[in-house]
Amino acid sequence: MTVVSPPPRRSGRERRKVESIYDEARKASAQKGDESTEEESVKRNEEDASSSDEEPQPKKTNKTLIQVGRAKSSTKKAAAAKKPKKSTPPSRGKKGTAQKQVHASLSNLAKTVLPPQDRDPHLLCLVSCLLNSWRPSKEAEEDSTITLGEGMNPAGVVAALNSLSGAATDNEGPYSSNLVSLSKRLIHLHNEDSNLAQVALVNLLFRSVGGGIESDLPDGRGTKDDTQDNMQEEGPAILEEMDTNEWARAVTDLVDDMRHRPANQILICADPRGAVHQSSVLNDTEGKLKAGKGGKEEKQSMGVVEYRKIYTEFWYILSSVGLTCGGMATEGTGEQVLRLDAQLVKSILQRLIELSPVGQPDVRSGACLAALSMSHAVLDHSVSVLKKLEVAKRQLTASKKSGGGEKAESLKMRVESLKRTLGDLEEVVDLVIQGLFVHRYRDSNEHIRALCLQSLSRFSLQRPDIFLTDKYLKYFGWMMHDKSPFVRSASLSGLLAPFSAVHRLAEGKSKENGDEHLMIDKIDLSAMEHVVAKFLKRIAESVVDVDSDVQEVAIELMLDLLKGGFLDDVEDDGIWNLVNCRALAVDASPKVRKNALSFVLEQLEPFDDGDEDEKAETNTERKRTQQIDSIASFAAHTMTSGNRPVDKIQVHLADYLVQSLREMPEHRSLVTDWSAMLRAIKDDRAATTAGNVRAGEKANVAKQRVLVRMLACAAREEVGSIADESFLQQDMDIDTFEVNKKKKSTKANTMGREHERCSLALLTSIPSLLLQFKGDLAIIPELVSLPRYILPTVLSLPQRKQDAVTLIKNLGEVYLSSSDDKILFNTSISMVSLCKGEHARVSEAKTQLRKVVVELRDRICDLMAGDDSTVATSAWSLDKDTTSDLTSLASKKRRTSRKKSSDSSAASSHSSLTDGETAAADTEYSIYLNLKRLRYLAKRCDLSVFFTGSDEINHLELLCNFVCDGINRRLRSTKPLDIRIEGADEETTVQKLITSPEMLAAIGKSVQEGLQFVITAIAWSLDKVQREENLIMRNEDLIDEEPGMDDDEYVEDHVVIRLRNRLLTVLELCFAQYIPAADERDDDETTVKHSSAQLSFADFVQLSAGNVISDLRTLFPKEYAEAASPLLRSFALTEDGRLVGAFVRFLRSKEHFLRENDAGSENKKLPQSLLLPMGRAIVTNWNSGNRREAGLFLSHIASSGSTAAMIVSTSCKEMKKIDPVRLLESQMASLRQSYELWIDEEPSLESERPTEEEMAEFEVEEKSHREQFASLELRASQFSQSLGVFGTLSDGKLGPALDGFVREGLRFSFSNIDANGEDTLVLGSRLSFLLLLSKYSNWVKKNKQSKSQLQTYIDQLELEMRNDNDFDDVHEDDLEALQKYRQSVGLKMLPKMSSAVSVASSQASIARDGDGDDESMDSVSDLDATPSTIGRSSAGRPSSTSTHKSRSSLNVSSLPILPEGEQEESPGDLEIPHSDHSSDDETEARSAVVLSTKRNRAAAAAAKESEESEEEDESVESAPKKRRSRK
Repeated sequence: MTVVSPPPRRSGRERRKVESIYDEARKASAQKGDESTEEESVKRNEEDASSSDEEPQPKKTNKTLIQVGRAKSSTKKAAAAKKPKKSTPPSRGKKGTAQKQVHASLSNLAKTVLPPQDRDPHLLCLVSCLLNSWRPSKEAEEDSTITLGEGMNPAGVVAALNSLSGAATDNEGPYSSNLVSLSKRLIHLHNEDSNLAQVALVNLLFRSVGGGIESDLPDGRGTKDDTQDNMQEEGPAILEEMDTNEWARAVTDLVDDMRHRPANQILICADPRGAVHQSSVLNDTEGKLKAGKGGKEEKQSMGVVEYRKIYTEFWYILSSVGLTCGGMATEGTGEQVLRLDAQLVKSILQRLIELSPVGQPDVRSGACLAALSMSHAVLDHSVSVLKKLEVAKRQLTASKKSGGGEKAESLKMRVESLKRTLGDLEEVVDLVIQGLFVHRYRDSNEHIRALCLQSLSRFSLQRPDIFLTDKYLKYFGWMMHDKSPFVRSASLSGLLAPFSAVHRLAEGKSKENGDEHLMIDKIDLSAMEHVVAKFLKRIAESVVDVDSDVQEVAIELMLDLLKGGFLDDVEDDGIWNLVNCRALAVDASPKVRKNALSFVLEQLEPFDDGDEDEKAETNTERKRTQQIDSIASFAAHTMTSGNRPVDKIQVHLADYLVQSLREMPEHRSLVTDWSAMLRAIKDDRAATTAGNVRAGEKANVAKQRVLVRMLACAAREEVGSIADESFLQQDMDIDTFEVNKKKKSTKANTMGREHERCSLALLTSIPSLLLQFKGDLAIIPELVSLPRYILPTVLSLPQRKQDAVTLIKNLGEVYLSSSDDKILFNTSISMVSLCKGEHARVSEAKTQLRKVVVELRDRICDLMAGDDSTVATSAWSLDKDTTSDLTSLASKKRRTSRKKSSDSSAASSHSSLTDGETAAADTEYSIYLNLKRLRYLAKRCDLSVFFTGSDEINHLELLCNFVCDGINRRLRSTKPLDIRIEGADEETTVQKLITSPEMLAAIGKSVQEGLQFVITAIAWSLDKVQREENLIMRNEDLIDEEPGMDDDEYVEDHVVIRLRNRLLTVLELCFAQYIPAADERDDDETTVKHSSAQLSFADFVQLSAGNVISDLRTLFPKEYAEAASPLLRSFALTEDGRLVGAFVRFLRSKEHFLRENDAGSENKKLPQSLLLPMGRAIVTNWNSGNRREAGLFLSHIASSGSTAAMIVSTSCKEMKKIDPVRLLESQMASLRQSYELWIDEEPSLESERPTEEEMAEFEVEEKSHREQFASLELRASQFSQSLGVFGTLSDGKLGPALDGFVREGLRFSFSNIDANGEDTLVLGSRLSFLLLLSKYSNWVKKNKQSKSQLQTYIDQLELEMRNDNDFDDVHEDDLEALQKYRQSVGLKMLPKMSSAVSVASSQASIARDGDGDDESMDSVSDLDATPSTIGRSSAGRPSSTSTHKSRSSLNVSSLPILPEGEQEESPGDLEIPHSDHSSDDETEARSAVVLSTKRNRAAAAAAKESEESEEEDESVESAPKKRRSRK
């Protein structure tokens, strides 16, 4: 279709005036001829000579190739030489791969966004051209002679305007050639039909922000009729004739179209990272994502980010081509007259500025981005014109001095022409400033505000003579107070840009690609004095901004201000301290700390450049020592400011100083000059401030600590950067080794001279430093951690033997005299590292370590031997002579100590731990310290190698037995007593208890360390046995698969078994410390009152025992019972029911603390101490795990805080991988346990006529009761969700198991059998359990067969309940729960029965209907759960021999065995098909402790009331409980 375009609408008075001026200039130039300078004439002659053999250049017309920019004589050869390469250069390496991904993303965007008719690029669909600009095109090759002017390159502008997106800009400009060709064709169209070209540009904006074909302005191509396939012709929209209403209607249609556009199809958004990222940020209600920060969790489209760069580059190129290829753009002969079509660019900009106030932020952003990009191109051309103008002025001045004439007149006209051109360009930029910037810099959208400030920043570099003034710099100062971090960062970057550009130029660095037109040489930094002085305080405050990016820009700006002398007159200490403290800030990024330290170094006198003599001394050791000392003085002064005591100084912050110095190339050598650092420590100068004023005694102490910390950190960093990977990880734990192996970057595999020099310095200095700072808990931990970084070759040097021996000896002395955990940990690593190294001093290191271990053993024996007159040896597995050896050794040690001091053994003068509690507490504390020291060493290495002697006695086992016996005696002496159990009077009982808080605390720590030491020794022994016997080499070796193997063969006596059994005895005594809570006692008057110290001691000991029993169950899993090796079968820990039950009892007593985590601030240590050990043990033994224990553990998946939920959820995933069916069974156990507790805690009114206070208390209890059930429902939902995702079960075994799970839940809900198998519960009292069971309905109702069988089963249960005589007593809330369950699963309601006959007939009908489904019922579940559980005991269920007991009547010394099921459960205890579980679980139910509940007592009271119904005085309390009335 031919488009008839109206004549160009560019005529007018202003246009005719401009044309007349240019015509006069052109005529004058033609009369006076070519009067260029001599230099230009020579150059032109050379070009003419070189092109004499070529074809003449065709005459310039609008139909031929147009050369944009400065015209020169050219030929086909020159044109061919200038012909650019393909628009997409060949890809290489990672960059090529990334470029292919970008192109693929653009191609996918084109297929998604563009309709079929627009996928082929054409001029009236510019968005298609931009999306396909990465493809090579013939038009670009034909228009290869087009350039953007002298030195014009859009890369810099693209980088500046897209810096918010965080994506790197490709400076090669792979799209430039296609975009230049497209811009040229569009400008030609504009010359012919300006309206149609501008319609295409407006449609580009509309399409980019999410518009479609319907919202496009008519462009004359026609539209397709909805009912016919023909195209209806429609002329293009006349933009100048459109009134306000028409524009409003067009924008409204656009916005409506944008609302229905998916986020991944929007190309230009206010957010530089795209609409997908913007929606993810808006939906981030918890603040996990930070808008625009490029985190791993952020969502963004690579193609959208790349399109934004193409979009920005297109508008820049369009503006440049429009200036040089517009209808009014010409260049006169000899280049005296230069004419750019500024009016064309101005008309396009006016159209964009008209769209910038639109209410939709994406439209505003697209218009602003286009207009600002065009204005940058205009400014770049103005810079080119300005340079030509300066040259012309110089030539005119020189011509006037030489006499003037025609040449001077020609140059004068050229100067006037350039001035007019420059004025036109500046007028265009002023239009953007006044029409767009002054309104949009305070836009409601943060990204648009930041975009305006970034453009202004580049303006100030392009034309500093205009924009680097207070008139425009004030905007940066104002916007530093903006609420958005993007805007604050952009404002600070705008002030920083001139400094960075000047510094880059001063350093001799070349300009970046695209910055050729920046007038950096014209920047006068003094022009910024006023704005810096006014906003300095705000700039300084920005270094502590909440946003890290703002901090980085602010600290860099402050550093440049300091170097530029802008802070010389600032006397506000607050500003200086604010910036200086960022060098040691924990919440600062490494870049901020590095620049802050540079800021500090600029203030320190030793870092001044000084005169030539001082410069020559810069690299000397003395100068470096002074510099290191000044840095340490600054850090010490900063750390000790305020009232912080010396022992609270955060010396570890000195690590930041070392890390920052290593990132400074000019100062990196400071932290590798070991002699200078050691000299600074040795000199021990007084600490001074930055003003060279003494900082005080406290700062002097801190400075020494800082210097030592810097030495230690520098050694770690240097060795970590140059040493081999294996050297750094040789002494690390296996788990830590794996993590480091993954995270640590690849480094050099050779240890060169730097490492050797560092090792020599450490070896010679550490021994003396250990003596110098002995007792300083802040320095010693760092010093004792350094020996492991010393090279083995340095330790083997003969001339350094004495240093090595001294170092080993000093480490041993430090270890024996220290009690700090960090010192013990670091020293143990260093001592064990020296013993394992491949050097000549290994024997000395092992000898010293043996002395330390033996000394600790002797101390423990001496201290524990004084507990009593006899040493418990009856349980030792060794012979009597062996036992006496350790006893005599302890006695000998004690006699030696008495010669030195009669009071050396604090417990020697006391016959009991309860006598002389002050002295005994000191002894206990000594035992605790020595056990802790021994435990740290036991964690690092096997101590049995240090006890090997001439005899065959296992001294490590002997020591463990000795420690266990000592712990047993302490636990017996602190065991809580009950008067009713002991049969003694209260006065005698109280005297037997240890009440001293100091004594209890010391004993508790001793017990904890002793348990940890013994379990560690057992672990080493088990590992040694497994390695020596080759017990586990492959998975096949673990399972007994060999035929004929004797499964009854076990090893009765083994060191591992003996130690384990001894430890189990100790753990039982630990759990015997359990003290019942007040609500567990019936008669408080006959119970001994325990102090808070005793309660804390009991909790501490049981918590320690819980961790150890978890370790034992992990070391000796029940799976070992199926091993092929008899020894491994003997190791299996199968009899752990008592200890597991005790730990569960302890956990139940502390559950309320876990629940408080969900209500208030979370205490992460509590779930980590209580739940994590239990979770490890459960997962390890899950194939034969205890479902009751797992049920209690799973109950904390909700309502116990995020940490507990994470622990339980992670464990559930592992449990589901091992045995999903058992996990389902444990979920049922968890829900039933919690539900029964909820039933027992149902609130009730105790009086017949309650007072207002009692009613208020009752309402509070009722509200809490409802909240508890809501948490139960939440838990059931999470249990159900853990079974699968997207409606699919994660394991095929769960399908049949769910049928049995639901049937068991239904049986339990309709049952009224209590824990003793008696009919004492209210009929229907458990129907509310169906609300929990309904959370699994989404899995049940998908299987039609299971649903049908479930319908039959629940109908039978409900019919039997209705047939019961007490059916009228069923509460309406319970019946409503039954109805809701039927609705959730989609089951039919059971019709109401009017008589017993109808009930019987209904039962017969149901039975007849169910006869045909017998086979299907058998295949679903083998669960023996029939409706007969209502009103009578379950068939085949063994009755309990124990009677009801209250919790207070339990003996606290007896440990409960955790049963797998209770008496009221169905036979088989939820035996679900396809679950291959051991039958041993049923044996766990023996000796179960059955506790009575409120409901049991209520039922008993109701029964008694029914027997005495003839009496007039009825019980007030029993009836409400029987009816279970609710509000």
